[in-house]
Amino acid sequence: MNNTFYFLRHAETSPDKERPVSTWVLSRKGEEQARQVAESGAFDEMDIIITSAEEKAFQTAKPLATKLRKEITRYHELNEIHRDKGGYLELEEFEEAVKFGLGDIYASEHHWETAHEALERFSRKVEEIEDAHDDKKILIVAHGMVINLYFAKILDKLDHVYERLQENSFCDWGVIHNNKVEKDIVKE
Repeated sequence: MNNTFYFLRHAETSPDKERPVSTWVLSRKGEEQARQVAESGAFDEMDIIITSAEEKAFQTAKPLATKLRKEITRYHELNEIHRDKGGYLELEEFEEAVKFGLGDIYASEHHWETAHEALERFSRKVEEIEDAHDDKKILIVAHGMVINLYFAKILDKLDHVYERLQENSFCDWGVIHNNKVEKDIVKE
């Protein structure tokens, strides 16, 4: 297989204390960011568009898919670290939980899935996608923690994944080809 994977972080979300995190949708700013991604031209040559099963990832890909007249395939294995059981966390507590969970990928707070479990799930699905296609440009729209974990694994920098996450944001993207990072999601 000789696919090129483009990994795109979803656009800005609209936090909602009343809903599980996995069901959050894009904010108005996020909707505009998604339109800008589609208009940027950076992804115009994609053969396949895949997102996590989470609505915010799907909404990020939708303007591009419409522009390119492509279907979007959704996989729950590409979802963010599962954290619905932990409920809503205020920003400071959320940041502490992320730092803890990415600092020790085998540990968890607030009943979150561990970073190790999420990375294994995400990696297996990317491998399945790789095996199912040949010589395609594949866009995967997913989430900050799982994408940063995946890039850190390939770069052998899992001990710095939290710091790497701090260096990128909504709609940042990177490229992996032949299991090598061609464009890091972390800004240089």
